[in-house]
Amino acid sequence: MGKNDYQEDLEYLYSALLKHPVIIVDEKKKTELETLYLTKQETVCDYDSFIDVATELTSFFQDGHTNIEIPYTSTDLCLHMKCCWGGENGEELILEKAYEDIQEHSRIMCVEGRTVEEIVVVLAERIPHENLYLVKSRMVQYPYQNYHIFSEMNLKRLFGYKESYTVTFAVDGKLIKKDILLMPYDGFLEFIPDDEFLTYKIVGDTAIMHLNTCICNEEYKRTLRELAYICNTQNINTFVLDLSENMGGDSSVIDEFIKYTSIKKYCRYEMVDFSSGEARKITSREAVVENQQTDFLLPEEIYCKVSYNTFSSARTFAVTLKDNGIATICGTPTGGKPNSYGMPKKMTMPKTNTRFRVSRANFLRPDTSGDDEITLMPEIHRNL
Repeated sequence: MGKNDYQEDLEYLYSALLKHPVIIVDEKKKTELETLYLTKQETVCDYDSFIDVATELTSFFQDGHTNIEIPYTSTDLCLHMKCCWGGENGEELILEKAYEDIQEHSRIMCVEGRTVEEIVVVLAERIPHENLYLVKSRMVQYPYQNYHIFSEMNLKRLFGYKESYTVTFAVDGKLIKKDILLMPYDGFLEFIPDDEFLTYKIVGDTAIMHLNTCICNEEYKRTLRELAYICNTQNINTFVLDLSENMGGDSSVIDEFIKYTSIKKYCRYEMVDFSSGEARKITSREAVVENQQTDFLLPEEIYCKVSYNTFSSARTFAVTLKDNGIATICGTPTGGKPNSYGMPKKMTMPKTNTRFRVSRANFLRPDTSGDDEITLMPEIHRNL
């Protein structure tokens, strides 16, 4: 593939980005994007420089829905370590599964002498985001090599090419350095399958529903009915909606859930659609909605658990419950910013077949007083 092919794909990406809502409403932003594109266009001569510029163009928007996605393949290499964010405030990078002689739950402190905190700052330049919590989420959750902290693509950019990289672990109060070889990717980062999107359990007087994807199907509706009945007949006093592993989906799950709460009226998110090239308001946050309550309701004491991974429609779900006084938010800050862009159009560049998305709508939370917040901050850090 030649230089012209890469530049043709870059032009294709740039043309799509011109339809982003912020470009449509803000002439200054449009000029800034054009200047960035023209400045960087001539630097593209091979695949690596193409990816660098495409990443910079999509990162310009600080929008987690506008991004390029480079899926792992079986020929791509990485450090095969499954990690998550943990610790008291979710700020520690934890080994989720044991790696050789390093036990699970060990803390990862450094890679090649650079702290995890330093690496997060560098990867924030590569990962389109709304806040640093989303950067952290995608570093360990997204099955794309352009995000994964331990992909060969990112390790080469951070430290240069090596066959192995030195990782420092904190194990039982001691620091242990280990040289870890690059290995073929085998799918260990894949998204949770849709058929595993919903589970629940009863613990004492508390019902906990884990919703890992926003899917408003018959199983979801049936589960809500079951749980409402159980709560009413078994003296369940507390309900926990766990969205901590939920990256989004169908926002209609929100209205369906609210039917099972005692609230009489509520306000939804405001959605402004720009897909036609002009602003078109679909819903208003000022409109008051009459709740279509069911016969059996969930307990008054409702908690909504969130995390860095809570994004898109899951973020909308949590914020709607918070802004309407339906639930108390617990966990860690969300990767999704309360007011953000979304409803992305998915596209593929013609020459390199690089997948990307561009937002087509703006979403505004019900409570206007929180418009400047960069995350939905938990009210308590209770571990539910």
